[in-house]
Amino acid sequence: MNSSNRLKILMDSGKTVFTSQDLRIFWGGGELNAKTNAVRMVANGLILRIAKGFYALNKQYNIYELANRMVTPSYVSFQSALDYAGVSFQVRNQIDCAARINSRKKRGVVLYVYYVLKDDLFFNLDGIRIKEGISIASPERAILDSLYLGFLPDIDEPSKINATALKRLCVLYPKTVQKKAEKLI
Repeated sequence: MNSSNRLKILMDSGKTVFTSQDLRIFWGGGELNAKTNAVRMVANGLILRIAKGFYALNKQYNIYELANRMVTPSYVSFQSALDYAGVSFQVRNQIDCAARINSRKKRGVVLYVYYVLKDDLFFNLDGIRIKEGISIASPERAILDSLYLGFLPDIDEPSKINATALKRLCVLYPKTVQKKAEKLI
């Protein structure tokens, strides 16, 4: 298989970010073979190395997809999910995610921050959407996640918040979060 065939396989996958394991699966062969081909393709400018073990087709890769791929399982939440949904208009170079570990990773100009939620909350998928290959919280879930960790979410477009969904999701959270959410409603 030549580089153009490998590149076509990546383009046809619908993804913008690939791990070393993805490359091995897509291209077949062993780990060393995939790594050697990836290094050659990066050197020839056919793909971009974002970080150790992470590649993209070009600089226009989806930063939210990278956030989900760097720490798994995780989902985009907090202020980043509100920005994504158009609820907030704040410009930031930070992607916030819920995960099972606390972590901070800088890739290019973007800082990826992962916050731990209790397992029973994290693994409850109510209000989590998979959209364009990205696991992301609904605006209502992002608000509640923010309040849960003591963050005050920026809400510039309150008409994009579904009060019914917010009330429905409130029951997943402790009473203190429910009281804070009631004030928002």
